[in-house]
Formats: sequence, structure tokens, C-alpha cells
Amino acid sequence: MLNFIISTIAFFVAIFILNRYLNNLDIENSRFRKIIVFVAATLISLGVGWAVDEIDGDAKLHENEPSFSEVVKEGDPSQIAKLLAGIH
Repeated sequence: MLNFIISTIAFFVAIFILNRYLNNLDIENSRFRKIIVFVAATLISLGVGWAVDEIDGDAKLHENEPSFSEVVKEGDPSQIAKLLAGIH
């Protein structure tokens, strides 16, 4: 949850900073510029979210979970349903 909150904040901060930077360069506010700002802010947000996961330890949370093929080989319907629903 921390990842979601911080990456959302980083997204809007990146949009604000990129728009100010491009305004200082006197680049016109076109559709192409909006797409560039959106893509750049999305990439920045993903990077910040990844960094938060690495720092918080959530990235290593799913290392010990069985793979889908292992769960299917066991044949336990409740485990298969949990895996498909995303409940671990």
C-alpha cells in the first residue's frame, strides 16, 4: 500500500515539475507534449514504486511461494482457487 501512495504522489509531482521545465523552455503546450509528460511521469512513478518495494522489502515477499505449476500438480482445488484469486 505504501508503494501505491508514494508512486501516486511521485506521478503528480513529476507532472508538475516536467510541465514547469517545459514551460521554461518555451515549448508549446501541444498534444505531443502532453503525451511525453504523461509517459515520463509514468516511468518516474514506476521507478519510485520499485524503489519503495526494494527498500520496504515487499519485492522479496513472494520468493518462497509455490509456482502455478507446483500448485496444479498438487491438485488441491482450494490452493488453485487462492492462487488464481491472488490470495497467498
